[in-house]
Amino acid sequence: MIGKIAAYVAVVLVAFIGVFVWCYSGAIVTATVAEKVVALTYDDGPNPPHTQALLDTLERHSVRATFFLKGQNVEAFPESVRAVAKAGHEIGNHSYSHRPMFSLSKTEMLEELVRTNRLIENLVDYEPVLFRPPYGIQGPGLKMALDELDMTSILMSTSGLDWEVTDPKLIASAVVESIEPGSIILLHDGHGDVSDPSAQDSRAASVEATGIIIEALRTQGYRFVTVGELIQLSK
Repeated sequence: MIGKIAAYVAVVLVAFIGVFVWCYSGAIVTATVAEKVVALTYDDGPNPPHTQALLDTLERHSVRATFFLKGQNVEAFPESVRAVAKAGHEIGNHSYSHRPMFSLSKTEMLEELVRTNRLIENLVDYEPVLFRPPYGIQGPGLKMALDELDMTSILMSTSGLDWEVTDPKLIASAVVESIEPGSIILLHDGHGDVSDPSAQDSRAASVEATGIIIEALRTQGYRFVTVGELIQLSK
């Protein structure tokens, strides 16, 4: 009897692992590239005035980045979305509500993705093709929704841990010390866990850390591209 139970548990475990692997198939964590290039990405915005401060910093350093926008914040701050696009940065989808996307329902996931895509497209005449799952969680429903919309899931390989670290130098250090060619860097210009877009906390530390990161990595010979450009360089 114990042997049969163990065998059953093993089958279930293998099946679970198989589903987990399938859910993340096609997701991009980093890029295999022949040169020292990395991509700066920002989640949870827009969040004025910190998004604008970040745009000013990126412009000052002539760097283009990728912004994964939360649909609720897109609705609240349309001019910030337009500012991101006007500055030449890449815009990705970060869901509408920022809830963990482990649902089995493709319908629920499609609603989150399509709603945010429409909001962004109506503002900047561009439909995002890149998606970053909140908390990095990707269930079967999301995988099916992404496949249906022909969107690519973008994770990260390097993070400044700026959701809990508030010292700009420590945020920058966490990134610089773990960088490799092809890295996708995760930082934040907004907050995903607040329902009121006007209640987002300061991201001034992330803005200041961005300048430190750019200067440090350029000293090491790195250049910065958008995630879309990074994907193309890896082909």
